[in-house]
Amino acid sequence: MLAGCAPNGAMVRPDLAAQAASVDDLYIVDCLLTGQVRRLGGATFLTPRRAIRTTVQDCRIRGGEYVAYDRADYRTALNVWLGQAEAGDAEAQNYVGEIFEKGLGTEPDYLSAATWYRRAADQGYARAQINLGFLHEQGLGVQQDRARALNLYRQASGAVEDPLVYRSDVDAEMDALRAQLGAQVEQAERQAQTLQQQHQRLIQERDALQRRLSQAQDAVGAADADAQARTRELAAQLENARRQVDTLASQVQRAGQEREALVAQMRELPEAEAQARPEPAAEPRVAALTEPVPEPVPEPEPAVSAPPASVAGLDFGRYYALVIGNQEYQFLDDLESPMTDAQRIRQVLQNRYGFNVTFLPNANQLQILSALNDLHGRMTERDNLLIYYAGHGNRSHREDGRRQRSYWLPVDAEAERLVRWINNAVVSDHLDRIRARSILVLADSVFASDMASDSSSLLLGSPQRQLSGDEIRAGLQRRARIVISSGGERPSPDRTDRPHSLFSRSLIDVLEGNQEVMRENMLFAQVAVNVRRRAPSAEGVSQTPEMRPIRAAGHEGGDFYFVPVAPRQTASR
Repeated sequence: MLAGCAPNGAMVRPDLAAQAASVDDLYIVDCLLTGQVRRLGGATFLTPRRAIRTTVQDCRIRGGEYVAYDRADYRTALNVWLGQAEAGDAEAQNYVGEIFEKGLGTEPDYLSAATWYRRAADQGYARAQINLGFLHEQGLGVQQDRARALNLYRQASGAVEDPLVYRSDVDAEMDALRAQLGAQVEQAERQAQTLQQQHQRLIQERDALQRRLSQAQDAVGAADADAQARTRELAAQLENARRQVDTLASQVQRAGQEREALVAQMRELPEAEAQARPEPAAEPRVAALTEPVPEPVPEPEPAVSAPPASVAGLDFGRYYALVIGNQEYQFLDDLESPMTDAQRIRQVLQNRYGFNVTFLPNANQLQILSALNDLHGRMTERDNLLIYYAGHGNRSHREDGRRQRSYWLPVDAEAERLVRWINNAVVSDHLDRIRARSILVLADSVFASDMASDSSSLLLGSPQRQLSGDEIRAGLQRRARIVISSGGERPSPDRTDRPHSLFSRSLIDVLEGNQEVMRENMLFAQVAVNVRRRAPSAEGVSQTPEMRPIRAAGHEGGDFYFVPVAPRQTASR
């Protein structure tokens, strides 16, 4: 009752709030807050209890109820949210749907999940529209209906110019284009071979005419008019043969060039899949990327305040970044490039884009979770957050066939012991809680894409399209939770592109070279192309970056925008 007397049920004891949180205090739980005691005239009444997702520490401080030891049991979470959902709260209805989709300790119940998602989606709740669209796309608990799924994605994203496309449609177009180009290459090869054969025959005929002319010139006499006429005829035939040889040689050369162009176009098809703009022709600025790395500091560097970004009358909000570079491990093999990568990424974000950057060098489990928790208190719903992580990653092995879990490994992680590993689901829970409008995770770590394990076809526009003001406004109206990872389910190459990793070097090149407002998928497209171009020559490494929406963190179809200092103001067109 006393706790309920505080405004919003948030009475904070100074001694309890000030104490340092433990790792367990920083996990996200489903918290059932106590009711608030209110007075209306002369009457006193207690409001209904309210469910929220928050940290263990925050729930305890606010006098809420949570289950301490079986957070993985979704039946506990269902009891927290069900009453609020049945009362018609769209957020609670969506959470109940997510609980059923994840599974109540057993197998997922997609039919029940779709029912609750539909109730929230009918109220215009974008997160539920995304979730219901995914079930229709995959045919889970509902009839598979790609058109219905796409319409739900459009509703959630507020698409104004229909920029959403299916990845499968893009793949089909690429397959058709490959087949067409393959046929054209075969035809060009046959044409080149025919022209080459004709060219060789003409050369032989020209040489034969040259010999006959020489013989005729040797045999002709000054008074022999017939012989002189024959010599002139042979000379004319020879000149004509030479012109034909030259003309056919040009045709052979042109046919060869056309064939090479078609072959090059086929080689460039992976770039078309990424829908990327061409990589700049200038050589990478290696000298600017080889600055000495300062000695690591034990505590994160405080962020420097910067004003909100604004271009052409569009308010993008403030930008924050959490940059983590884990290189020197206590129990695992050290890495070579994360500190260099993180230092340079921090500089680019601060100097080129005006981010408020918190830097964590060689961070342990408590430091990383504390930094994520601190961001919740600093950010508003108009702000943007970028999280960059470079370091070891791993995946737990399960013998029951169920979904494996992936992790970031802090510097105090031990091999084969999960006690200090940071589950990607825990990071995702924090991303859901942080009140930022858009969050983008850039992860240079193995298995990082598992943070968004859904194979959703949702793509938010073509990177080749010039952004319009209406498109940007639509992208700013929805929450965005997106991860771009270095790619693959095997360890990413470290220092392949010295002094940086292959993925991070491509990130740095694109971010430094950008002059305009850039959406996250534009960044991804260019980075993916750059990585694929460099990977074949980089110690035989095959690497393909990935971009996915983090549906579990509340992605609602929004976008993350990079706004460089003094960008070209093209967004207003």
